[in-house]
Amino acid sequence: MKILVLSNLYPPDILGGYEIACNQAVEGLRARGHDVRVLTSTPREPVPPEPHVLRRFQLIDIWYNATRSQSHPAVNQVWDASANWFISHNVHVLLEEIDSFRPDVVYAWMLNGIGGLGLMGCLQYRKIPWVWHLGDEVPLLLCSNNWRVVPELARLFNRFITGRYLSCSQSMIARMEAKGLKLSGQVEVLSNWIVGDRPPPRTSFYRSGLLKVVSAARVTRDKGIDLLVEAARLLRDDGVDDFQIDVYGPIIDRTIPSLVQKYGLDDHVRFWGRRPQAEMPLCFAQADLFAFPTEAREPFGLAPLEAAAQGCVPLITQACGIAERLVHGVHCWKTLRRARSFADVIAAIIRGEIDLAPIGRRVQAVVWRDFHLDSLIPKIERTLEQASMASREGAGSRDDAYRMAVMAERLSHAIVQEPFCA
Repeated sequence: MKILVLSNLYPPDILGGYEIACNQAVEGLRARGHDVRVLTSTPREPVPPEPHVLRRFQLIDIWYNATRSQSHPAVNQVWDASANWFISHNVHVLLEEIDSFRPDVVYAWMLNGIGGLGLMGCLQYRKIPWVWHLGDEVPLLLCSNNWRVVPELARLFNRFITGRYLSCSQSMIARMEAKGLKLSGQVEVLSNWIVGDRPPPRTSFYRSGLLKVVSAARVTRDKGIDLLVEAARLLRDDGVDDFQIDVYGPIIDRTIPSLVQKYGLDDHVRFWGRRPQAEMPLCFAQADLFAFPTEAREPFGLAPLEAAAQGCVPLITQACGIAERLVHGVHCWKTLRRARSFADVIAAIIRGEIDLAPIGRRVQAVVWRDFHLDSLIPKIERTLEQASMASREGAGSRDDAYRMAVMAERLSHAIVQEPFCA
């Protein structure tokens, strides 16, 4: 098959696990003989060229926009409208690539930041078969402005956008439906995955002494890293000192590391920043427990799987996406998303009340058996093949698709600025 992949970012230019998973899926499909081309945004920093990766989309970097807080609200609204709704330049780029590459199917990933609603509308209008891989609530984001759902956009999405979806969790689908957005077409649940060669089964697990806890995520409050620092404070205040927490990931919210100094936790909590992906398996293999105090809305999370693949036991928020796939006390330990709850579990492990060894052995085995990309790529391939057989009868013209994108972009900017012009 000829597969055109759409993604807002692509490694080595990444935000997190979503882009990494996209890259892994692309390489998995290429290894199976498919002709895969990636259409993504101009990189934010220089990256090495790759013949099959076209970095041509304009990106509205709403995640790291340092001037956002100082900008006029109308400017921020226009940025959000462009990022989520329409960037006519990107529709033009997509149309050109469709004509040049002539894909059998489009494989869409994270589209926030590149005017994803317009891109999907273009595919729908041109009757280009597509599969959308959802590692987050992307359709809901694309029907939002300033992080709030626009009901009329959600209704239009429900009515006109129909295709095939691969969602990393059932709970994410339910949350979108609860907010008024229904995925029309065929929806399948496909877990996140690991890649690479299986290491020997882990034999060394925590028994006593210093408990080594690790976490890997963007250092933000939605990922719960502040709760992890608070848990360390509670443990120390309770007289529990036999633990070390190492946090890996880009520091987005710098108020969180400052809590370490405020509470005097330098001996217990360390921030290491982003590390190359290749280094992380060793970090996980040397740790006893992977702490994942993320929000319940977390779609899935790659890092807990990667840690589990090394026999490092996940301690996770009980309602997050990956909790659907792992059994409490069998493959992981689940708890409430509270600092006290995480502190209590860590203390129980140190006291010997929770034995990590059988959990670590079981989760390592099940992850390599059921969550490796090699076992999941046939389902992705099958879904793409089924989508490619959809009829293209009644497709709208290329020129009309672009004209509508230009008109929609101008109209959306006018609509979001109107309240500020009264």
